[in-house]
Amino acid sequence: MRALALAAALLLPAAAQAAARFAVVLGNDVGAAGRPRLYFAEKDAERFRAALVELGDFSADRVALLQGAGARQLREALAATEAKVALARQSGERALLVVYFSGHAGSVGLELGGEVLAYDELRRLVTASQADARVVILDACESGGLTQVKGAKPAPAVDFALPADDSARGMAFLTSAAVGEAAQESAALGGSFFTHHLDVGLRGAADADADGLVTLAEAFRYTSARTVAQTAGTQSGPQHPTYEFRMSGRGDVVLTDLRKAEARLVLPADPGSTYFLRGPRGGLAEVPALAAPLALALPAGRWAVERRSPQGRATGEVTLSRGATVELPVLSPTRYEVARAKGGPKPTLAFAGGGIAHFGLKGFGVAPTARVGARKELGPVGLRIAFEWAGKSGVSDPPLSYDFAYYGGSAALLWPVNESAVLVELGPRISGGYATQRLASSASFSSAVLGAGAAVMATAPIGPVRVGLDLDASALVLRLNERTAVRPGGTAALLLMFGF
Repeated sequence: MRALALAAALLLPAAAQAAARFAVVLGNDVGAAGRPRLYFAEKDAERFRAALVELGDFSADRVALLQGAGARQLREALAATEAKVALARQSGERALLVVYFSGHAGSVGLELGGEVLAYDELRRLVTASQADARVVILDACESGGLTQVKGAKPAPAVDFALPADDSARGMAFLTSAAVGEAAQESAALGGSFFTHHLDVGLRGAADADADGLVTLAEAFRYTSARTVAQTAGTQSGPQHPTYEFRMSGRGDVVLTDLRKAEARLVLPADPGSTYFLRGPRGGLAEVPALAAPLALALPAGRWAVERRSPQGRATGEVTLSRGATVELPVLSPTRYEVARAKGGPKPTLAFAGGGIAHFGLKGFGVAPTARVGARKELGPVGLRIAFEWAGKSGVSDPPLSYDFAYYGGSAALLWPVNESAVLVELGPRISGGYATQRLASSASFSSAVLGAGAAVMATAPIGPVRVGLDLDASALVLRLNERTAVRPGGTAALLLMFGF
């Protein structure tokens, strides 16, 4: 445990300790025959490399990125990197070597397409390096096979103390899963659970003491806790990261310096909420908010932010300029979002139904009507679009008798007036259509019909669907007896609604 703190002595940024840093980063989506192809292993490698270069003081020319490579290419990359390590050591620099792999693995070793690189060989290759500190990180199924013979333990339980002397030499092995466990990917996270949380932790989510520096202890406590928590409910069951360290020395246990970021986003103190961030370069982060503000080191650009809390879901957007620090306010959910959290309607509803309509004509009464359409939430309001038909035969307006037909559409902007599964909405409505009157003599009259008024919609869940009562009242403008007339109108419809 004491040695773990020393593993980071050469990982820390140059401001803390000058060192030559080298890395070999490999992702391979293809494992042995019969293994399903992974979706995100090679993307995980890109993500980890980006964190090293942006925040860990690794120069791009000293990080070898391999994607879809086999055992031979990995051996060659390690040999080429070792040559650079030797030159750095000859010039008097201290050196760090980091080896990272994301992909399939079995009980024997790493599965690189149709090839296998045994854990014993990997250990020998890394142990032979002249680097002062060597760190191996494996994000793969059964990767605990690399550490089990040395008595590795689940990372969440460790306590990281500082060693006693002034040099840092040795090896560290970190694995995403224990022996016999699956290392799992998440489509929602766009990567593996372990690498995702490691990346987010290195970008500031693991900075528990809010000093702007992420230590090795902080990063692994955070990564391990989040990995175990998020995989506990999966079909494969919880995934337990493990570690093995054989190091000596003393130094600042810093993995990343948030001040090196292109930009910083400070999440508000918001315990109980989780923030989801999507940004440039495929950036994606899921971060639980803390009881204190939390700074994240992120690439500059536009970021979409989603806040999920017991009160509902809220979204926003923020643009991070290079070198800027932006404090994100607490995003408050709209009434729609709060209502949805309580069982209210989905953001989009398609509906169909029927009812009655009145057009303010003498002797008309009401006519049956049919209605289809959709309702879509737009931030704090809902947009309801409907297409309607109404018709009635034998309307009596002495001395005339006629058949009536109406075809039209309407749009309404609706604001929720409550926050519950039974949702009531109110707002302005406009309509437009075309009406015809056909007399018994076959003569006919027609007119455009324009309307403006108010609409009320009340919906409630019934099993997998919703039912809605849709009411409106409008002033209708139409041509009547060769003159423009204004008549009161209204409809009432019962709707069946399907959410998506």
